[in-house]
Order: sequence, then structure tokens, then C-alpha cells
Amino acid sequence: MAPKLERRTLAEAFEGLEIPSSRAHQTDSNLGHSIHLMLSSSLRGNGSIRIHSAPSKELTLLLTQDDAHYEDDAEDEVDDHYEDYDNYGDDAEDQSHPEEEDIELKNYLDEIADALKKQKSKNDSEIAEDFNEKLSQMVYGSNMLEMVGGGLDITVKLCQRIFEGHAVDDAEISDRDPIYQALRMDLVSKNKSSGHEDVLRSRREIIQHAKAAYYMMNEVAIKGKDLSEEIILETHRLLTYKIDSPDKIPSSQYGGIYRDYPVQRGFHSFPHQAKVPKAVRDLTDSLKADIAAAEESGEIDPVALAAKYCHKFVNIHPFLDGNSRTSRLILNTILLKYGGCFVWLGMEPKDRDEYMKISAEGFSAEAMEQEDMDDLPEGFKPKHHKKLATFTLKHARETMTKVLRTLKRKD
Repeated sequence: MAPKLERRTLAEAFEGLEIPSSRAHQTDSNLGHSIHLMLSSSLRGNGSIRIHSAPSKELTLLLTQDDAHYEDDAEDEVDDHYEDYDNYGDDAEDQSHPEEEDIELKNYLDEIADALKKQKSKNDSEIAEDFNEKLSQMVYGSNMLEMVGGGLDITVKLCQRIFEGHAVDDAEISDRDPIYQALRMDLVSKNKSSGHEDVLRSRREIIQHAKAAYYMMNEVAIKGKDLSEEIILETHRLLTYKIDSPDKIPSSQYGGIYRDYPVQRGFHSFPHQAKVPKAVRDLTDSLKADIAAAEESGEIDPVALAAKYCHKFVNIHPFLDGNSRTSRLILNTILLKYGGCFVWLGMEPKDRDEYMKISAEGFSAEAMEQEDMDDLPEGFKPKHHKKLATFTLKHARETMTKVLRTLKRKD
């Protein structure tokens, strides 16, 4: 009898071949399905999250809240924004102190982990569809904060196609197309110019925002790559593709390209244009350092982390236009990768006003203390993202409450 040969692994048979971890997130052209797979793998159900980083690194961290990154004063200002949400979704939950909200958020994430285990493969396409719808609402809210794009229904319709992995181009559409008519009526209702080019622009503002969201979330949260300068530049290029700036500068001259002139908002001057590339690289390096520190401590506060880098990015203001939308994509990508959640901001007028107020206060705080704080170690610098973190925490709880209810209805 011939001797039994032991089968070698691919890595043993082919020297130098890298085999990715079998636990790495599976990717799918349908972003909602990829997120479903990711959450099923990442949420541990014990207040922790398993984070996958390319090519095959894994770490499990306890979800926590660092009170130093939250501001209690912001609580009273945003408590009643849930009344506006009632007009759109489920009943509002009881309000609570930020510390309690952190506990509740972890509990909701644990319940989501349990619900996903029960679901397994059943209703998989429906769950993916629900995630894609919520991502579409994220795009709508972010667009509304900048007064661009179109109405909610048409935004969801266009975005879902993109998040499902379908090719949606920016080609011109007929003025008889129902989508064209819906976009035009939305412009008319807002007393905005509603000519042919205006309608096409509104459509692109939705489509390109969805493509940018798909790209950044897929690269960083699903594939596990680090948020890099290259990913930020490509995200911005996608966001602004074929959309002229408010000053009529074509996207080919500013999309994914750092500004080469000074920018000021009120009394706040953003970093000099010569410092922008280094400022963005410093931002991504700082994020890596924070993740390394989280790995060392064994715990992570994804909401504070996301708010911190959303705030830092928008205060670099590296591009001619689209900085705020890009900053919110960074916020949601970090939330998804390191917290297993995401938020939609700006769904209702009152919510938009609150967000813009918080953003303006952040700009003002940076303007007053920027020069005096440059030489201080990071740990001693004021945390001007506190109100944004508190605001984001409330929205994360609200969003994941709705996700949980959806999953339970399908159980």
C-alpha cells in the first residue's frame, strides 16, 4: 500500500503566499449585505467588538465611553430633537444622561448581535435592503445640511441602487423621466432654480455622495484598510465628480485636490494651504496612534473617536468644497468600523439647526485657542469635539434602536 501523504496547506506549498484570515469580512457588491456580514462577525454580544484590519489582523475591544470626550451641557440642547424623528420613524425612546446612553447603546448593539445570530441566513436580502435604506437616509440628511441633493424618497431610490452594487451613471436623463420630474419639483418647492442643469446637478449630488459613501465604507470598514490620505482624496473626488463648485470651478480642478489658497470662516482661518497635505497625513497618523492606544488598553470609545476626527478634518478644510460632507463620511466610517453602528444627521430642520450650531461653536473654539495650544501635548489640548460627540451618541442610540426593531420584526 502506498504511504499516506499528508496534505500541505497552500501557504506551505507556495512559499511566500499570503492567505487572508478566514474570519476576515466577506465582501459583496451589495454594501448592505456586506454590513450585515460584518456586524454578524464583529458584534460579540458581550459589550465588545471584533475589529478586522487588512490584511489579516484581528483584535477584540471592549466598547466604552470616555467621559472626558463628552459635554453634559450639550444634553439639554438636543434632548427634544427626537420629537422631530417621531414624524419619520418609530416612537422616541426615553431620554437619559450621556453615561446611561452609552450603556444603552452597548446593550442595543449586544441585542443586535443576538438578533443577527437568530436570523442567520433567513431574510438576508431583506436585512441588506434595510441597511441600504438607512445608508440612503444618511446621505439624505448629510445633503440637507448643505442644502443640496433632492427629497428623501428620490434620494433613497437613487442611493439604494448604488448601495446594492448596481451601476448608476451620471448621464443626462430625459425631462420626462419620473426621477427628473421629482427632482425638479423638489427644487421648485424649495424656491431654488429648477432649470435643466439644476436638475442634473441635484441628481449628481445624490449619486456621487452615495458612491463616495460606498467607497469609503467598503474600503475602511468592510475591507479593513486604514483610513489613509489616498482614501480621503478618492472619496472627495467621487463626492464632487462632475459637480462644479459654487464659484463655477469644474470638479476636475478641485475634486480630490487640496486647496491652494487660504480659507477663512468668520474670524477663523483654516490652516495655510501649504500645511494642508501634512495636516491630513497627521490626522490619519493620529487616528492610527489612537487605535494602537485602544489596542493596548483593550477598550475603545467609537463615538468619541469618530467625533474627534470628524471635527479635526473639517477644521483642516482641505478642499474647495465638500469638506463637511466628507467629514461626516469619516464620522460614519469610523463608527461602523470601530463601533458597529452608524448615524444619520440632519433628517429634520431642527436637527440641522442643532448640528450647525455645534459645528459653528467648534469653529469658534478652534479659532480662539489654535495658536496658544499648538505646542501642547495632545492629551492636554481642549477637546472641542465634545458637543459633537454627545450629539452623535444620541443619534447612534436612535439609529441602532431602529435597526434593532427592524431585525426583531423579521425574527
